[in-house]
Amino acid sequence: MEPLRPASEEEIRQLIRIYEQGLPDSIQFVALLQNILRINTKLHGTDLEQVSHRFQKTVYVPSGESENRYATFVAISREEDLFVLMHTLQSPPVELSNAVLNTKYIKCDLKPVFTIGAHLAIRDSLSQLMEQRGLSLDGWSDCLNYWMPREEAAKLSYVVPSEVQLKPLAKEHARILNECWPYRYKTSQLYMESAIEHSIGLGLFDKRSGELVAWVFMNDHDAVGHLYTVPDRNNRGYGSTLAKALTRHIAVEYKQHVHTFIAESNERSIRLFEKIGFVAVSHTQWLVTN
Repeated sequence: MEPLRPASEEEIRQLIRIYEQGLPDSIQFVALLQNILRINTKLHGTDLEQVSHRFQKTVYVPSGESENRYATFVAISREEDLFVLMHTLQSPPVELSNAVLNTKYIKCDLKPVFTIGAHLAIRDSLSQLMEQRGLSLDGWSDCLNYWMPREEAAKLSYVVPSEVQLKPLAKEHARILNECWPYRYKTSQLYMESAIEHSIGLGLFDKRSGELVAWVFMNDHDAVGHLYTVPDRNNRGYGSTLAKALTRHIAVEYKQHVHTFIAESNERSIRLFEKIGFVAVSHTQWLVTN
C-alpha cells in the first residue's frame, strides 16, 4: 500500500499552523510550505505548467489518516528540477522513514536533491533508500537557517547608495543572474525567471549606464536568496541595502517572518545578515544523489 497521498490545501495550511508553533527553530518548514501553498493557489492550468519545475511542488502526507498526528510531510518538485524536502515531529521518525523507503513518489532514478533538517535518523533512512536503489549520496552541505520576526523586519530602514537606483527585477534579468551563479544547471534560468515573476526580485542599477550591478530575490523557500554584487562593485554596501529592502518587503507585503539559509563556510554572508539583525536558529542539510 502506498504510504503517502497528496495533501489538500487545508492540510497544508494545517501543517503551517503546526510548524508555526515551533518558531523560530521551524522557520525553514513554515517558509517552504507557505511558498508551496501560495504558488499552488495562485497558479493553475497552463500558468502553473509554465513555471519552473522547482516551483511545482506537491506536498504528500501519510495515507490512511484523517489527522496528521506528527505533522509528517514530503514535498516533491517535478522531474526537470527534482527536489525532495521532508520533515516530521515524530521522534524517532518511524512514520516518515517508512514513507521514504516505500513510496513510489520519490523517483530516485532521476537523482533528486534531498533537503532535510538536522535529523540524523532521517538522513539514515535516506542512506538506506539510496543503498536499495543502487545510488549514493554524492555530497552534502550544511546550511544555517537565519530568521527575523515579521515585526522587526517591517521596521528595517535602508539608504540606497547615491550612484545606483533600486528597482524590481524583470524576467529578462534572469539571464544575467544565471550566468553569474556558480551553481547554474540546465533549467536554473527558468527557476530564476519564475522566482522573479511569481515572488519578488530586487536589483541595483547604475544611474549612468543602467547596468544591473547587484541583485537578490525571494527563492522557492520564501527565503532571501541569491544575493550577489558584481565583483568590481563590492564593498559599497549594495548587499546590505538589498538584503534589508527584500527583508522589509517580505514582512510588509507578504506579512511573513523572514528567512534565509547560508552555507556555514560563507562567512561573509553570515556577517552581513547577522549585522542586519538575523539570528541563526537551526540547520538544513542538502544531500545530492549520484
